[in-house]
Amino acid sequence: MWYKHSNGFTLLEMLVVLVLVGLISILLLQGFSHVLHLRSGFLAQLENSQQGALQEYWFRSTTAAIVTDYRDGEHIFNGEYSQFSGLTLAALDKMTGIPASFVWQLQYADGVTTLRYQNSQGQQWDVAHWIGDFGHFRYLAVDGQWHGQWPPTFGLEPPQIPRAILLLGQRRQTPFSWIVKLTDHNDERYDYRTDW
Repeated sequence: MWYKHSNGFTLLEMLVVLVLVGLISILLLQGFSHVLHLRSGFLAQLENSQQGALQEYWFRSTTAAIVTDYRDGEHIFNGEYSQFSGLTLAALDKMTGIPASFVWQLQYADGVTTLRYQNSQGQQWDVAHWIGDFGHFRYLAVDGQWHGQWPPTFGLEPPQIPRAILLLGQRRQTPFSWIVKLTDHNDERYDYRTDW
């Protein structure tokens, strides 16, 4: 008897191919899922580092540009453990070079510390925040000593502004220290208003 030979696939061959395609698909989907997870983690880290760099830049630029006020001015630099205020030439909301009053402060509420900037109109912006009540400002005197307030409560009469300001804070549960050297020469402003 003669049997006609078929050129198609058998049922067993089709099942083997389907099982192999299914296994390969599962492996590809798991790999793709892993890549997406790594990508989202990387993007979160990148966004956090960019955000942290921007926050640090805002703090450093306004603080480094602090200038002295007139002897009887209403914006003479004043620093405490949780805030400092004065005049800066690099306010966040004004053109660079125009003296403007400002306040940097740390507020502790509901287990969160917020680094806040206040402009000359009293508007406040939350710049950074972290969990816990960790954070404070320190002020460097000409003798190299750090103080918790400015002007210090003891010693000779200090200059109107400190030599540097230190912010101790926290980002993603990791402590950080931002030290900013003030660039003003700390001479008293000559009051041209009295010449008229």
